[in-house]
Amino acid sequence: MKKLQAFILALGVSATAMANVSGSVDPDRASVTVRKVDNTKVQLIYSMNPVAPVTVKIYDANKFLVQKDKIVADKPFAKAYDFVNLVPGKYAVEILENNQVIDQYMLDMGTPVSKPIAFSMVEKVENNKFKLLYNGLSAVNLEILVFENDKLIHEEHVSDVNGFQKLYKMEGVSPRAKLEFFVKTDEGFTQLLAAK
Repeated sequence: MKKLQAFILALGVSATAMANVSGSVDPDRASVTVRKVDNTKVQLIYSMNPVAPVTVKIYDANKFLVQKDKIVADKPFAKAYDFVNLVPGKYAVEILENNQVIDQYMLDMGTPVSKPIAFSMVEKVENNKFKLLYNGLSAVNLEILVFENDKLIHEEHVSDVNGFQKLYKMEGVSPRAKLEFFVKTDEGFTQLLAAK
């Protein structure tokens, strides 16, 4: 079982794309998102401050528990899961906080992901300044999340753009920290960019 869990769990945060997802259990907790990265990877983004440890349970189509993950955090976080060594198929992801189910998702880990045509990149300009660029074919609503060591430190929403460029001065961020920009649109484009 430990080998199976090791294959499923991929530490870190990776680029994400639209998932085949069923609705939330509680619409007020809409800041919990599970997105499909590619045919074998998904990412959990928890954009709230957890009040208790968060438990993630992943079940296969036969309702067999294939992964259970307890996350202790006091700030928003993101975590990636890899299904590469499991059979393609449908999986249920259940997110619990304080032993209460706050969200459930159904993922089809066998269906190819169609990605919108768009481009984004982040470039380190100097010590704590980073330039973010996004270009797409059509006007979209853009959401930008910035993570320092997997903790959410900045969130921004930009409406109706097909091109966006901004210089971010990240004060109070350690030069040794892992800094990542997560860009997503309402059309389904998602990309996680590591700031180097």
